[in-house]
Amino acid sequence: MRAAINQFHIAAISDYFRKTVKREKKKAAELPLDERLANYIIEGTKDGLIPDLDLKRSEGTAPLDIINGPLMKGMTEVGRLFNANELIVAEVLQSAEAMKAAVGHLEQFMEKADTAARGKIVLATVKGDVHDIGKNLVEIILSNNGYTVVNLGIKVPPEDLIGAWREHKPDAIGLSGLLVKSAHQMVTTASDFKDHGVTVPLLVGGAALSEKFTTTRIGPAYGAATFYAKDAMTGLRIMNELMDPAQREIVISTHIFTTAGGPATDAAPVVNLSTERSPKVRTDIPIPSVAYLDRRARDVPNLSEMWSYINPFMLYGRHLGFKGNFEKLLAERDPKAMDLFAAVERVKEEAASWMKARAVWQFFEAERSENAIHLFAPGAAEPIHVFKFGRQPMAGGLCLSDYVLDKKDGTRDHLGLFVVTAGEGVRQRSEDAKQRGEYLKAHAIQALAIETAEGCSEWLHRRMREDWGFPDSPTLTMQERFTSRYRGKRYSFGYPACPSLEDQQGIWTLLRPEEIGVQLTEGFMMDPEASVSALVFHHPDCAYFTAGEAPSNEAPAPMPGDVKNDAKVEA
Repeated sequence: MRAAINQFHIAAISDYFRKTVKREKKKAAELPLDERLANYIIEGTKDGLIPDLDLKRSEGTAPLDIINGPLMKGMTEVGRLFNANELIVAEVLQSAEAMKAAVGHLEQFMEKADTAARGKIVLATVKGDVHDIGKNLVEIILSNNGYTVVNLGIKVPPEDLIGAWREHKPDAIGLSGLLVKSAHQMVTTASDFKDHGVTVPLLVGGAALSEKFTTTRIGPAYGAATFYAKDAMTGLRIMNELMDPAQREIVISTHIFTTAGGPATDAAPVVNLSTERSPKVRTDIPIPSVAYLDRRARDVPNLSEMWSYINPFMLYGRHLGFKGNFEKLLAERDPKAMDLFAAVERVKEEAASWMKARAVWQFFEAERSENAIHLFAPGAAEPIHVFKFGRQPMAGGLCLSDYVLDKKDGTRDHLGLFVVTAGEGVRQRSEDAKQRGEYLKAHAIQALAIETAEGCSEWLHRRMREDWGFPDSPTLTMQERFTSRYRGKRYSFGYPACPSLEDQQGIWTLLRPEEIGVQLTEGFMMDPEASVSALVFHHPDCAYFTAGEAPSNEAPAPMPGDVKNDAKVEA
């Protein structure tokens, strides 16, 4: 059904572009030359850009003056429009592509001493973290707004960052990381910076970060100017302010946080030591049988089917910045929705020849033991692994072990585990596209891979429900599937119900996901980034909730949030 809908949208897009392109070209040609040059950047188009750059040079304007004049004026307007919610991330990337093409053309006519650099920044994803889609977006935005960017990549330890600071002498350092563990690694890194005399402004960003955590934990650990950049364009604004002599002093002085948060910040987290099953979870339901107990690993050959399980909000909204109901507006032929859909379809068409989705999964016999789950080989008396969980810090609070039913008539309940990935070759292909100045494609490749893995997890979870004996209703819509309107739930380590990433090691011991190309980093994150792991429960009372760490674990727990969204640390 979704394939048919896609064909309808593709045909509509073709018709739309045939009718609009000529009219837009005529309108742009009527503008004065400087406005035209700025407009190429604002519109994110290269059609006619090079001839107009040559025309401007023929008037005697130096290449560097063209860059710092009309082209940079265009990028400034792009930033303004984005901050006013009139442009989305995908359009900003197209503007960056036009800027890259313009600068690349003009550089051949510039003297070696000429430079358009406004400043220099070192960027890195922190130690133990493999997520770089956000950091790469920051690199693209800054590098095409006149900044020199030294991108150190992923899993960068503090000593390498300190070495880069000494070598490159940057005006600022930017740290990125996705999960809660990475936010705490930023505190450690900032402290190491302080111990080694690093004092340049520090920009931090990532899904798990918050302004409060930045000002009460990272900033005091650093002791120098520290900024929370909630997105790439905020990072650009901060850099512009830092490099503006009229603003620099006051901006730095107002972002030095030398005092850690008050007592609430450093207080021990509330721990519910109860081991009683929550009264919210029924025990009078039958134990469903499973069709098989052997480990299964396979390539998932039908990418089109996986893509039909992608949540449009995540791909087009979260990653590519579309505002509003994408599917509804696409059906109404909204120009931005159609442009973005067409761009992603082009990436999909190419990715279909190289992207690979893979999965490994297994059902295990399981028994609940207070706040732990014991997993067994078929019929074995001794467990082969034990997962320990924290409990929701409230009366009658939930724990994941509550969802495992007690043994009945000698029959154990079961727990499913899986790992899926679509990340093979993605980082290199994205980097290649970025180096060619194809920024939207570079970003879309990573976004598509991440959401392909998420779609694959949704697909596999549906299959596991079928294997468990309770297939989804034929009337269940994909949107209802995205909001978990089915029996049971899946939970991933590092998220609110089971926040300890270290417990990922148990999944790796049992499933051996290395066979499908997924490794664990020293921080227990999955590499490649476009990978998903999960525990799968069948209990109809399953709900998403926030639990503390199991008492035997020491890693900091995330704040409340939905398992399908990134948790944030507040203090």
